[in-house]
Amino acid sequence: MYLLKRARRNDGSIIGDVIPLVQLRALVDLVPRFGKAASRQLTKETVLVYSSEFWLNKYFEKELFFALKHM
Repeated sequence: MYLLKRARRNDGSIIGDVIPLVQLRALVDLVPRFGKAASRQLTKETVLVYSSEFWLNKYFEKELFFALKHM
């Protein structure tokens, strides 16, 4: 799986923007990278806020797997 890291500015704020729906190509499955132990503050509602690293699950669907396999 590929490791994705949240981009931040020098002051610690998150780099990001709103993406128009017409630019989306496919759904992906992101799995938080917990490390040795998961924090108790992580829930399904807060995991995207408090996590800074995610695994891209390339096995989520076969079309994505085959597209990423040749990279």
